Amino acid sequence: MNKEIDSARLDLKTHQFGRVDKRMRIGPVQWPYHDLLWIHEGSVEVHFAALDDGIELVAPAGVLILPGTRFAGHARGTFATASVCHFAYGGAYDPAFFGPGYQVVGERERLHVQNMVRLAMHLARGSHGGNTGRRQRLLAAILDGFDFPDRHKTAAAPDRDDRLTAAWELAGEKLADMRTLCDVAALIGINESGFRALHRTAFKTPAGEFLRDLRLSRAEELLATTGFTQSQIAAQIGYRHGATFSAAFKKSRAMSPGAYRRWSKPFA
Repeated sequence: MNKEIDSARLDLKTHQFGRVDKRMRIGPVQWPYHDLLWIHEGSVEVHFAALDDGIELVAPAGVLILPGTRFAGHARGTFATASVCHFAYGGAYDPAFFGPGYQVVGERERLHVQNMVRLAMHLARGSHGGNTGRRQRLLAAILDGFDFPDRHKTAAAPDRDDRLTAAWELAGEKLADMRTLCDVAALIGINESGFRALHRTAFKTPAGEFLRDLRLSRAEELLATTGFTQSQIAAQIGYRHGATFSAAFKKSRAMSPGAYRRWSKPFA
């Protein structure tokens, strides 16, 4: 978030959960307050007519729609499940936060933000006024994950950091083919030892640990939002055997993939 939020100035309104399908669409509507729309299952397309813009949200994903922004949407596929949190903010006026416009969550933070959204929903369902302060603080933390979409990256001559960023972004898109660090290094045309040194200089951590966490973070997303088997997920993230994936996941996340899948379901 490009604005520091004072949680005490957040005015919570409604927090609802529902299903979007061919009969039940999103909008068209325009609210005078902030609208935090989160997709828990499936995917939806949201269009902002006045901005001549639109986005597709594939679970887990969300959009913060700023006040005065007209929008409409529909499910892509049979249906999608979503929650919405309406709130107002009484802090200092900032055009970048008061609209019109929208903000999204960074790719690597989506699953973590979803966990906070789920907790906020839990508190909203059980709240009789006593959880207001906690919900306000939680919402402020959720908002910290949102920012304007980066649609206008300027091209620049690649340097060491740019090459490293490009390698990891490509590796994330092709995890099934990234069997070793040698495969990641080959994406930018250097050898494995050179890549390890490049990564350690930039991140101060071993490249092998980074690759493992990249695999397991993607596994978390697949476990939470798809019906793929553990063996299918293992293949998609670059493990040859389901048992190897399961052992790595349990060692890192302190629970088995199956237990994580049961825990991560937003509505059991």
